[in-house]
Formats: sequence, structure tokens, C-alpha cells
Amino acid sequence: LNSSDLAASAAATAIEDSGANPETLDLIIVAHNYGDVSFESVQVDTVPSIASRVKHRLGIDNPACIAFDVLFGCPGWILALMQADAFFKAGMAQKALVIGTETLSRVIDRHDRDSMIFSDGAGAVVLEYKESPGGILSSGALSHTREESGFLYMGESSYPCYKPGTKFIKMKGRKVYEYALKFVPQAMKECFDKTG
Repeated sequence: LNSSDLAASAAATAIEDSGANPETLDLIIVAHNYGDVSFESVQVDTVPSIASRVKHRLGIDNPACIAFDVLFGCPGWILALMQADAFFKAGMAQKALVIGTETLSRVIDRHDRDSMIFSDGAGAVVLEYKESPGGILSSGALSHTREESGFLYMGESSYPCYKPGTKFIKMKGRKVYEYALKFVPQAMKECFDKTG
């Protein structure tokens, strides 16, 4: 299965569980990093967008249902959720399908012990905007791109005899761990403070 297969399956389940008519969706937002990567390959395929592939597989005809992807690393699904909320609050959408999907087993270097926390999976949710108390009270995100931009990168295999030029996702695992310990609690506190 590819990322789009997992995404379509999760989406179908979310739609069924919600009881929503798929033709009434205004948005399909899919968070991922690499699109579809065929089994035993490392070549990424992001055209057409995974969201467009999901819309096609679900058989949604409504051209006003806008399908697009978000590439934002590990917190991509949360950013996709924030984008749906922003569309709602701007009056540009009433109902959204938000999906996170990944098949990172296709792009990891099995010889790299520092980058082995990646996995495959998908999850989806149907959101609907309603004028009522509750919902998403606040949100926040950070994007550090100085030394942090090198914590995740594409690099050659740690196995010296692997085919030269083939690149895999690489992580400076300890640095990512330290970053998370420092900034995630801070971001959460700021989000809680906004809500009062």
C-alpha cells in the first residue's frame, strides 16, 4: 500500500463514522512528506497531489471541494488541522476532511540506527464548523530553520556498499529529541495561555 492508499482508507472510515455526505466537503487536506513511494523504491511521487488522489478514490465529483497537500514534517497533520480551522474562521469553508498519511518505511535507511523512529500509517477526521462555544479555542506553531533545518535531511546510506547516489531520510535523533524537550512544552503553554 502507498500513502494515498492508506489515506483513502482512513478517509472512507472517517466519512462513514461521521455520517457526512462526501459531496458536501469543502476541503480535503492531506499532510505527508513524500507522497507515494512504490514498494522497494525510494523515488517520491507527489503529482497529482495525494489529496487529489484521495478525492478521486472517494468518487467526489464536487469541483468546489478543494484538495491540497501540506508538507510540514512530523507536525504536518496538526498544521493541516489549523489550516482547516483558519478556512472555517475566515468563512471560506464549513466542512473539511483532514488526513495524515505516510509510508516512511520506503525512505528510511535500514542501516542507520539514528533514524529508526519513522513508521507507516494514516488517520483522518471530518471537521464541521458550527457557531457554538467550544471547538478549537487556539492554536500555535513554531518553525525554527537555523541549525534545526539540518536535523532532518536526505543522505546516502550508512552501509558503505549501498548504491551510490541513493538518498534516504536521515535524522540527527539526539538533536530532534533535545529540540522537542525544549520547544514543544513552550508551544503548548503558549497555546494554553491564549485560551485563558
